[in-house]
Amino acid sequence: MQIKPSIRSNIFTNSHPLGCEAYIQSLFREAKQFSSFEGPKNVLIIGGSSGYGLSSRITLAVNALANTWNVSFESRPKGERTGSAGWWNNIYFQQEADKLGTFHKDFVGDAFSQTMKESVIDDLKKRSVKIDLIIYSLAAGARSHPVTGELVRSTLKAIGDPVQGKTIDIAERAVKELTVAAASEQEIADTVFVMGGSDWEDWVRQLTDADVLNHGIKAISYTYIGSKNNAKIYREGTIGRAKDDLEKHGKSIDTFLKNRLHGEGLISVSKAVVTKASVFIPRIPFYVSAMFEVMKKHGVHETITAHKHRLFADMVYGNKRLLDDQGRIRIDHYEMQDNIQKDIQALSDKHENESIFSLAGTQQFIDEFYQINGFNIPGVDYETDVDLDQLALKEPR
Repeated sequence: MQIKPSIRSNIFTNSHPLGCEAYIQSLFREAKQFSSFEGPKNVLIIGGSSGYGLSSRITLAVNALANTWNVSFESRPKGERTGSAGWWNNIYFQQEADKLGTFHKDFVGDAFSQTMKESVIDDLKKRSVKIDLIIYSLAAGARSHPVTGELVRSTLKAIGDPVQGKTIDIAERAVKELTVAAASEQEIADTVFVMGGSDWEDWVRQLTDADVLNHGIKAISYTYIGSKNNAKIYREGTIGRAKDDLEKHGKSIDTFLKNRLHGEGLISVSKAVVTKASVFIPRIPFYVSAMFEVMKKHGVHETITAHKHRLFADMVYGNKRLLDDQGRIRIDHYEMQDNIQKDIQALSDKHENESIFSLAGTQQFIDEFYQINGFNIPGVDYETDVDLDQLALKEPR
């Protein structure tokens, strides 16, 4: 069968296995251009099948020769359903990582569940392995309540008044108005429960109690602050409340690990990146498109792989750590420079209608939105018939 992009309401409903393979290969090629560094031997990544979690896994595997364990919730291919991009990313990560001579394992399932935590702990004990670094990079829309079993859903909403703005319709290549409603108190609480830091702390404490963490363990999670002009929907909205909670738990984890294992809990503030949710946040597509343009002009643009390599080589395991007054690692400092922010704002204001499509940065935004699902990858023949049944015999391991 030929697999063409299927987009419904700005959501990809499919992925392309061959595109995902080429995408992973390109990330490995890029990582091999970066310098090696002394880092962790064994890494657990909770949410390592896409985005910053995947880039972290690749740079640690390639540049620090780390063994990695990954937990991610994926959809397997079935019939004409292609499976999630993360499913294929895990498989093709293993294919490339096999060449490194290190060990890598994937757990496909619900990272929030107690069953998954116990499965990971059992595997580590069976292999007599202790973890040196935990990366918590989970992006999920729902989480089961551990007591009631109720499925709790997060919401991307404003707090206080509704927020209006424009977004890009990816399929139609058009600019559309978007209104984000104000959240109720229950929706705020639910979003914090799903996307905050309580599960991260649960993982850290259970792994510690199970004696599968090394002395000097580091536990890191990623947050985002971004432009003040996007604050109403992001940092001051439901997502922002969840990020506040994540950072609060980060401090608790830091204290806990210092006392138990002479370790540390870290929060890293990342740069803006194209995600599956980008198009649902008013003005974010305009901001990120302009950001690509401006940062390239100033010579400070980074891919997500380069961004994470610099984080671990320079700031987590190097001596160039940049901290703000709240103790967060500010790897986003290029993006947040005053002159960069001023130019981004001016450019996005200038192109707040269909002229946004004239920017090379916008084409990059759209390309990356496709590429995280295995489409628009240079060198892939999308006219090729894909034998999904044959490919479906492959399993993450």
